[in-house]
Amino acid sequence: MRLHDLEQTLGENLGTPVIIVCAKEEVDPARLHQAERKRLSEFRFERRKRDWLLGRNALKEILPMLGGNEDTTGKTFAGSRVSLTHAGHTAYAAAATQKDRGIGIDYEPLRDIDTRAARWFLDHQELQWLNIQPESVRSAELVRLWTIKEAAYKSHPNNRQMTLSDFAISEPSAHVSDVITGGPRIRVTSEACGSGHLSVAIFGEE
Repeated sequence: MRLHDLEQTLGENLGTPVIIVCAKEEVDPARLHQAERKRLSEFRFERRKRDWLLGRNALKEILPMLGGNEDTTGKTFAGSRVSLTHAGHTAYAAAATQKDRGIGIDYEPLRDIDTRAARWFLDHQELQWLNIQPESVRSAELVRLWTIKEAAYKSHPNNRQMTLSDFAISEPSAHVSDVITGGPRIRVTSEACGSGHLSVAIFGEE
């Protein structure tokens, strides 16, 4: 299902059009191409199969919108025009309409998190900001910051050599912020979505 209202909000925040779709049902295995069926057979756990099939459903909707076909075989997403996330029995896919833009998307449902985990992916400035927030909202804000960094990470073409701690959020309190890595600018926007937070990042903004 295409999320036109969310596309408009995120696109305005990012300054560039984006496409957002969500899938709440698994793709029919009959729609899978041969290599996709082989990949499905390699998963050992049912939950992992369900997540993968949810993701394929979202991808098979969004890929034809970019002028391709729905075969996801061999697709890689680091720094590409398409990104995927799934959590809470829903998959979201995002696409950049401009070919030279890398995109990243991340969604996490709200849940209680031990805020001591923040030191593993937040820098000093981000930790300082988190620690002055009311205790009642810290866990939710930690989820939001996680999605921002994950989206930025996914948008970066060389993320295999990086960790979330390499990405610094300029304005941790803002729903639209630059994320700094020492290279090209990454612009990220975060919105409440369903029972969680969804963030989308665009890599290579001027």
